[in-house]
Amino acid sequence: MSGREVTDDSARGDGSTAASERSDFDRETFELAHEELRSTFDSQVTRVQEIDEKAIEILKANLLLIGLVVTGGSIVVQTDLDIGPFINLFSITSALLLLASTGLAGVTYTASNLRGGIDGDAVEVALATARGDPTADADRFEVRLLRSYGRWIEYNARVTAVNDMFATITVLMVIAAFVYVVAGIAVGALDPSTIVSAVTFLALTAVLLWLGAFAYYMDHLGASDERWEGTFDGVRISKGVTRKRGLSTLRSMRSEGATDEAEEERDGDAAPARNARS
Repeated sequence: MSGREVTDDSARGDGSTAASERSDFDRETFELAHEELRSTFDSQVTRVQEIDEKAIEILKANLLLIGLVVTGGSIVVQTDLDIGPFINLFSITSALLLLASTGLAGVTYTASNLRGGIDGDAVEVALATARGDPTADADRFEVRLLRSYGRWIEYNARVTAVNDMFATITVLMVIAAFVYVVAGIAVGALDPSTIVSAVTFLALTAVLLWLGAFAYYMDHLGASDERWEGTFDGVRISKGVTRKRGLSTLRSMRSEGATDEAEEERDGDAAPARNARS
């Protein structure tokens, strides 16, 4: 065996070893990325489920409370008790907040619409990848799956932000309703003048609005987060995107829904053509 042949064999051996190491490293990187993406996706699903459970519990409690109030009121009006002083601005506001929080809890429960999973087109891509040479296809199934996870996570973060806003406002409304009903009972028992009652109502409303705004933005850092060089920004699991982007998402939900419907119609029209070609 000549020296040139030995050199060529060594070069080929080193090249195959390097290619093998690179392939192992790529596979390891892919598996790590897939595991982290899957974990993030599962955490988002769990978080939205928690919000839905809280919303349905609030909805049940409010409906039970409204039923008790209606039943108790129908009984009281048949007696000689004077409940006029207790029907004041505070109690009326409390009832309105309770009704609004009940409706918002229902909206929160029904607004969840996460995105994820593979569809028929993804199955076709997976089958095509299995039949061909996966290493020669830059857009093979595994690569598209990772990209899809990234898109799903970004979309679900926006859904989480909207649901969290609804849930937070619902809880704040329920708390404010109980505060107003306690104040209404106190005002009905003390029977102050109209001016004193109005001033007290305005002062209490101002305090509740300030506390509500403080609680609404609590534990939700925005764009001023401290960043570290060489790290990923990550995804807000509990709150989703920022409140500002959440409001923007809420405003654009209807237009995006119309766009999705149009895309589904186009996909439905294109499906027979794809089937005919296959």
